[in-house]
Amino acid sequence: MDDTLQIYSLKKVWTHSDEAAVLKMDYQRRADLAKVINCEGLLVDLSMDQHPEVRFSVAINANTPLQTLKRLSKEDLCITVKDTAKQTLLNLKLPTDCPL
Repeated sequence: MDDTLQIYSLKKVWTHSDEAAVLKMDYQRRADLAKVINCEGLLVDLSMDQHPEVRFSVAINANTPLQTLKRLSKEDLCITVKDTAKQTLLNLKLPTDCPL
């Protein structure tokens, strides 16, 4: 992970410009960050990324909002993303059909 990714991976407080900078990164950098960030709004945005690698990274991140994990587990077009989101929900001890 390069210095820029390291800085973003450790952020606790996110600004709109931080989020915009991440969204402008290439998809592999977005995927790397999506595995480790804690910014719920950005994780929601990244969960709708066109690249399945990015959505997969969102699906394995335990900081991803539950509603987003449930949506990925039921609606994502990529079976790997779906299965990963289901597994993350199981790891969090929440059933995929549990209402919020």
